[in-house]
Amino acid sequence: MSTGVLTAAIVAVAATVGFGQDAAATPSPSCADIDGHNALYTKFTGVYNKKVLADMESALSIGKEYLEKYGTCTEAFKEQIDFVRPQVAKLEKDIPVERDRAKLAPFFKQFDEGLTAGNADAVLAAGKEILNVKKEDVNIAFAMALIANEKSNAANKFKYSDDAIKYSTLVEAKLKSGWKFDRVYASGPKKGSSYIGIGDYNRAESDAAQAELNYAIAFQTFYGKKDMKSALPMYYSLSQTAAAKDDPRIYQAIGQYFGSEVIRLNGEIAKLIADQKAKATDEEKLAMEPKIKESIGVLNGTAERAMDYYSRAYKLAKSDTPAAKTYKDALYKDLSILYEGRFQKKDGLDAYIASVTAKPVPDPTTPVTPVNDPEPTTTTGTAAPATAAPASTTAAKPPTKPMSTTGTAKTPVVKKGTR
Repeated sequence: MSTGVLTAAIVAVAATVGFGQDAAATPSPSCADIDGHNALYTKFTGVYNKKVLADMESALSIGKEYLEKYGTCTEAFKEQIDFVRPQVAKLEKDIPVERDRAKLAPFFKQFDEGLTAGNADAVLAAGKEILNVKKEDVNIAFAMALIANEKSNAANKFKYSDDAIKYSTLVEAKLKSGWKFDRVYASGPKKGSSYIGIGDYNRAESDAAQAELNYAIAFQTFYGKKDMKSALPMYYSLSQTAAAKDDPRIYQAIGQYFGSEVIRLNGEIAKLIADQKAKATDEEKLAMEPKIKESIGVLNGTAERAMDYYSRAYKLAKSDTPAAKTYKDALYKDLSILYEGRFQKKDGLDAYIASVTAKPVPDPTTPVTPVNDPEPTTTTGTAAPATAAPASTTAAKPPTKPMSTTGTAKTPVVKKGTR
């Protein structure tokens, strides 16, 4: 910069001489102020590249003053003007960013410490402050989505469900619209490759990141918001992706929905049969036969659909750790109860599992096809279904988080009635 100052003085002298030689030109007073120019230019070059906010603001003020006084003196100070002008423009962009950074510094500190400690409250509180200013910070929102989903469970009454759904939806929409990962690993086996997220809450594959976000939305909708039906198309969509199709939790959740429907239908049919028995005449009893038979068909079809999804979950579940084995065994138990209740036998379950899992995954949003078994000829009454609901919708946590922590929900088998 010292050579620049010297050049300024030389150029200024030359320009003054030039003005003097041209009787038609009248030099501007400021353009002739070589000492003032050099002093202000030197003052600017001493602070223009500082990183402290106060210094940056001072540099901007000096730079603007310089351009106001000497910005038109292109013949006298062109080299210096050409240097100052872009630096002032850069400062005008950098200073608001630095102001935000200084304002958000304590929240970034809280955010980072919260991520390290797994403290969802700290992360979400700080993240919301950051996003109020940096509204398009997808990496912050991604980390918020993941930790909210991870820490929201039955034990805390799904405390973070709303946040998990909100931020997962926000980031998934960004990825779907074409937003590209804008962070790069500085070290490690993935050095140089791009990623999304903050700290340990990062992902390198776009498809995997989207699948995880969609799973979080489905999981929190199903378990957190207790809106099982709305989550079904989300889970089914995940089952059709390469990134998520082998996750047993997807099929377990869908099976759990149809298992709950088995419980509901069982109760409805039990009431219908009780009402039938209470009728005074055979004619009145026979009039209820079509409705009962129709309901039994839906119940049987629902039980088979539940078994289909439980079979897929069981087949995909691992058993390589004690926790994983416990989870797989619990799935088999649920499936066994459904199978025995539906078919009134215990043998053949493994063959049934192999048979249904060889077929494409059924769309859970399509209507259940009723299944009516042949009934023995009797003279007095309807044969009620012998379908049992799952004894446990999730007896144990699976090997990966998060997962359902709902407890055992037993229901009695509706016994065969007599006319």
